[in-house]
Amino acid sequence: VCTGTDMKLLRPSSPESHYETLRHLYQGCQVVQGNLELTYLPADADTSFLKDIKEVQGYVLIAENQVSGLELQSLRIIRGTQLFQDRYALAVVGNAGPTGTPGLRQLGMRHLTEILKGGVRIERNPELCFQETILWSDIFHRHNEFPPPAPPAHASPCAGPDCRALCAEGHCWGEGKQDCQT
Repeated sequence: VCTGTDMKLLRPSSPESHYETLRHLYQGCQVVQGNLELTYLPADADTSFLKDIKEVQGYVLIAENQVSGLELQSLRIIRGTQLFQDRYALAVVGNAGPTGTPGLRQLGMRHLTEILKGGVRIERNPELCFQETILWSDIFHRHNEFPPPAPPAHASPCAGPDCRALCAEGHCWGEGKQDCQT
C-alpha cells in the first residue's frame, strides 16, 4: 500500500526530481491510497515501477506526458473515491511528444475490469491507439452514475497489426494478443 498524490496538473519545479518521486512512491506498490497522477514524464522515462499497481482508491490522471506507454498492465480497479475535476475516475489528457516524437501510443491497461465511480476523459492524445476498441460499458460498475465515454470521433492513427483480429471479442488495449481486454 502506498500514498497517492493530489497535484492535479501542477507543473513540477524539477522534472528530474518529479520522476524520482513518482518512482519512489510507486515502486512495488499494489494499492494506491489516493490518486495515481502520472504527469510530465519525459519520452525516455522507464515506467516499470508502475507494473505492480492493481488498485487505485481515487482517480488515475495521465497527463502532459511524452512517454509512449505506461506499464499499468496489472491495474484492475479504479474506485473513484476522489474524482479529477469532480467528474473523472480516469483522465488521459494532452499526452503528446514534441514535434517528431510519438507521445503516448497505448494505455495497456489490459486487466482493468472495474471503474466503480466516475467518468472517463480521453482527449488531446494524437498518437493514442486502440481507444476506439475498448468496451467501456463492460468496465463501468453497474451503479456508476457516470456514462461510459463515447467512441472517439476519428480513427486511430496507428499502423501495425490490428488487435481486433487477435482478440475474440475484438476489444483491446494494445496490438498484441496479450493486450486483449479481459
